Amino acid sequence: MKFELDLLQNAMDSLREALSKFSEGSVSNISAYKFSVLHFSHFLELLFKYHVSESHPLLIYKNPFSKKIEKENTIGLWDAIQFLRNEGKEFSSDFSKDLEWLKKLRNDIEHHKFEMNVLDVRRTLGRLIRATDEFNDYYGVFDISERLIGPHLSIYKELLDEYTSKIKDARISAKSKSENKTTYDCTHCGESDTAALISGHYICQLCEEKESIVQCCRCGDNFRDSETILWNEDYDEYMCDYCYSHISSM
Repeated sequence: MKFELDLLQNAMDSLREALSKFSEGSVSNISAYKFSVLHFSHFLELLFKYHVSESHPLLIYKNPFSKKIEKENTIGLWDAIQFLRNEGKEFSSDFSKDLEWLKKLRNDIEHHKFEMNVLDVRRTLGRLIRATDEFNDYYGVFDISERLIGPHLSIYKELLDEYTSKIKDARISAKSKSENKTTYDCTHCGESDTAALISGHYICQLCEEKESIVQCCRCGDNFRDSETILWNEDYDEYMCDYCYSHISSM
């Protein structure tokens, strides 16, 4: 049974695998991010080789003058990037830094022990996808999103949308940092499941606002600061809305 992919098809196949693994990643399934990094690194290398091949297919080989071209090694990611720079195409310093970060993590994963921060992986892959999409759009090569469907397209669009991506990251952070592993809504930015219970405060991992937990001086239950009324300023006593309403109606 024969299976064959050209350069661009191979790149997109790796991107789909990277997106699938990215969607499987969670606090309880961190290893999925490892495979997302590997597949995404492969995607980037093949993608920029494809950009080089648009100038001439033989330029992806280290020795394009070889008599046995099919046996020649192809160029790497940084060779492809440098070629494109020499053609006048621009890459930001931030993009280069993210590529260096990804390269190091990929090499550690492939060849030795490694450690990674889940949020760093999510944020860096998000930035790289946005930068790559802008590069493709600016130089008019092709639209990646047109080659994706279903869940792969949804994840890709999520990563392109920086705010949506930040909300996802905030929810993961809240889940991992909350002392009782429960997430809470933020009353400041209004987003759900982005706040964590930390040292007696609800701290939003998206907008970073902090809300204290106070005790009702009448019923003794704990409430958010925003859910209470300052009953006695001299003694710093608070009362929940229910108790305050009950007393006010007497």
